[in-house]
Amino acid sequence: MVNAKNPVQAVQRSLDIVDILTEREGARVTEIANEVGISKGTVHCHLATLEENGYVINEGDGYKLGLRFIDIAHHAKNRIDIHDIATKEVDTLAEESGEMALFTVEERGEGVCLHTAEGENAVQTEVYVGYRNELYHTAVGKAMLAFMPPAKRDRIIEETEFEAISPNTITDEAELRNELEQIREEGIAYNHGETIPGLVGVGTPIHDQDGGLYGAISIIGPGRRMNEERLTGELPEMIRQAVNIIEINSTSL
Repeated sequence: MVNAKNPVQAVQRSLDIVDILTEREGARVTEIANEVGISKGTVHCHLATLEENGYVINEGDGYKLGLRFIDIAHHAKNRIDIHDIATKEVDTLAEESGEMALFTVEERGEGVCLHTAEGENAVQTEVYVGYRNELYHTAVGKAMLAFMPPAKRDRIIEETEFEAISPNTITDEAELRNELEQIREEGIAYNHGETIPGLVGVGTPIHDQDGGLYGAISIIGPGRRMNEERLTGELPEMIRQAVNIIEINSTSL
């Protein structure tokens, strides 16, 4: 995580307010003031400025995020060169596998989901466009960790606070590094219920023309459908084909 040397307090307070509105899906002035630890008058001034610029709206019973953020999100996604190419292939993966498929990129040491697609048998999860997750316990995250520059990988791992999110989560740095070495050899990463018990993921990285990383894509589904044949044959082959198409089409960007 990058820490500002001289953070502007007023800006930080506005961002804190936006975070609260995001987490709570709306809040009253009093709630925000208590959470941030500033006066209601100060909160109101921040909200008034945000409202004037379309970033929040007042619905009478409290404030909520404004639709201006949708416009910002659109432009943020468009800075990812392969976004349109990748989303098309992820849609195809979901349709052909019948499961959920994801396109994820790394930012500030976290995985950020940029697209999800659901096949006819897809499980319902909390993953959505913009969802952030640590890299060490997801298939897409480990795929990106394995193939990013060593110095960057070391920094992210060193800054990671390993947590046993499920009984299968890797919480030992040496064990994670051994798995990343195996992923580099095979080109495929797995998540065996490390994020959500019973949910299995298969992922692989997407490389740019210079060997760097664009991101990663994955297919996730319940363990009862993810038998050995699918995990070692069918799904990896489907993902590799999708990545091949993305990487070939990206050469013209």
